[in-house]
Amino acid sequence: MVGRRDGVAERLVVAAGLRLETLDVSGVDIGSPAGIARATSQLTRATIAARRLVRGFRPDVVVGLGGYVSVPVVAAALTQRIPVVLLEQNAFPGRATKLLARRARVVAASFAETARHLPSARVVHTGNPIRAEVRAIEPRPLGDRLRSILVTGGSQGARRVNRAITGCVAGLLRTDPELRIVHQCGILDYDVVAKAAAALPRALAPRYTVAAFFDDMAVRMAESDLVVMRAGGSSIAECSVLGRPMIVVPYPYAGGHQRHNATPYVDAGAAMLIEDAECTAERLAAVITALVADPRRWRRMAAASTALGLPDATDSVVRLIVEAAGSGKDSRAA
Repeated sequence: MVGRRDGVAERLVVAAGLRLETLDVSGVDIGSPAGIARATSQLTRATIAARRLVRGFRPDVVVGLGGYVSVPVVAAALTQRIPVVLLEQNAFPGRATKLLARRARVVAASFAETARHLPSARVVHTGNPIRAEVRAIEPRPLGDRLRSILVTGGSQGARRVNRAITGCVAGLLRTDPELRIVHQCGILDYDVVAKAAAALPRALAPRYTVAAFFDDMAVRMAESDLVVMRAGGSSIAECSVLGRPMIVVPYPYAGGHQRHNATPYVDAGAAMLIEDAECTAERLAAVITALVADPRRWRRMAAASTALGLPDATDSVVRLIVEAAGSGKDSRAA
């Protein structure tokens, strides 16, 4: 694994027992001439380091995950005639994927729509790779009505979502004595969210569980009746494989790519969308309350979510990687 120096990969990859190499590279602020100059200088140094790394490791295939750190590694692989597979987790491909896709052997896409944006590349719709622990879970069957909600903004949290749920949690729990809410808020907002939880009346507090981060997020998703979240490619894919209905609040920045991710699920009836700017306590409470009051719609959303899930996506991606590695060995032997 190759990650960004001082990035989250340093903790996660090492904890998983994998070898990690790091490069000093960051994103590009295309609106700043100084930012472009700094990124160009970083990229030049990172590509030289990546060439040494690739030459020493001698891989059969290089897999680029689409982030800016993958650019120097993939570029180094291409100069050494090593086959490249790209993984694109978002419906609308990022700048790195657009830059590299034409020379890659294949792009494994989480969304069918991605192929339209990469006309010069070979794109295969595999779905988003699903973690083994998610695939191993047998989701809890849905009951007769919505009783449990999981709220998450991802491991870093989402301030807009956090503020909305803390603003309406007391009203939701007071209105429905059977409702339970589990909330992963991220480390940055934990103190504020924990304070809101502590302020709940004693009769309501046991039905609102808060943590900065849950290690068993997949299990909590499988045990929920509804997930309120951002629209990251991995999160939506796992939620769909587990057959859970969604309320999605797409991250409004980074080119609005999360809205593209959400669109197929909203169109299919698996998710309801609240725009980030409209995600107030009142709006979120109204959408949740409407679903609680309409079990038939809620169950249709669950069925639509299940229908979109691709539990074999990991195997599909692995087949493409093995195929590319084999073709690379054949060409080098020739």
